[in-house]
Amino acid sequence: MASPIQFKKDIKRTEFLDPRNEYKLSEVETEIRYDPLTGSSSRICHFSRDKMPAPDLTEMVEASTGFCPFCPEHIDTVTPKYPDSFLEGGRLTHGDAKLFPNLFPYDDVSALAIISSQHFLPMDNMPVQALVDGISIAQEFFQKKDNSQTEGQDFYSMVTWNYMPPAGSSLIHPHLQVLHTSNPGNAIRREIEAENKYHAEHKRNYMEDLIASEKTTGERWVGSHGATEWFVPFSPTGIIGDVIAAFPGKATLADLSADDIREFSEAMNNILNTFTEYGLWSYNFGFFPAADASNSEKHTLYARIVPRIFVNPMTNAGDASYMQFLIEERVAMVYPEVTAERLRGGWKF
Repeated sequence: MASPIQFKKDIKRTEFLDPRNEYKLSEVETEIRYDPLTGSSSRICHFSRDKMPAPDLTEMVEASTGFCPFCPEHIDTVTPKYPDSFLEGGRLTHGDAKLFPNLFPYDDVSALAIISSQHFLPMDNMPVQALVDGISIAQEFFQKKDNSQTEGQDFYSMVTWNYMPPAGSSLIHPHLQVLHTSNPGNAIRREIEAENKYHAEHKRNYMEDLIASEKTTGERWVGSHGATEWFVPFSPTGIIGDVIAAFPGKATLADLSADDIREFSEAMNNILNTFTEYGLWSYNFGFFPAADASNSEKHTLYARIVPRIFVNPMTNAGDASYMQFLIEERVAMVYPEVTAERLRGGWKF
């Protein structure tokens, strides 16, 4: 049966007298793409370079080591604990990772997972074990904590990451945000509503159909590793591209085995290495789960990695503007098909 998924886009064209070419008449195209599931639009513009200028992070990293609450000499004395009634022992340890409450919480249950005792982990050498430990300790936290407050409503077990300042991190030391919440955010809410509608209409799982379609066309397909299927979304999220890893047959982090987490971490390490070849050094990351205890009939667990940049490193100009914040439209400088080609070129599996 043919897939009902449609990849819709509009082409916009503008003309001007270009001072870079003796004021000759020039025509430039802009694409507006629509997410096949939600219909949300992304605008792809033409002001990118093949590679961004990679900064020297030495001064930033060294300056941030003066006092870091997440480094081994401070972490046990300056970070908070949960009461034993909520989490026995107050904190968790898994390998080199540690988890404890966020002093500045985002929700009722808002924790931080420090994925390594090392103060700085470079993006082009992100240890697989650090990724494994970080995801595993979050999974263990969700399993161990008191779940009594989840009765009667849907809760979501979420893990996200702001890596380095362009992505919104105020601290260099790598740490994950770990939330257990009844308010998963607008993106997850919209997607689950759209997936429920898709399933009601077609009696099929949207993500599984999307994976099959992307594998068939191959334009945005990256590769498979273990339980994960990697591809670049047709309608991009980030200004410099993004990538998705889907887990067919799984709906939440609780569904992931130890092998699943390790294989995902291996592939993520590979993806990050390739992104750094294009001068990228920061990203947002997050898992998009269904509600706790859900099955994967309608929603497939996936993760998204979105590189972030300073558009102008001289002024630390951010890569989000009125487009994203006021009119809620994504803007990209790189075509998804180009991002996918780059990531395939560095795929090691």
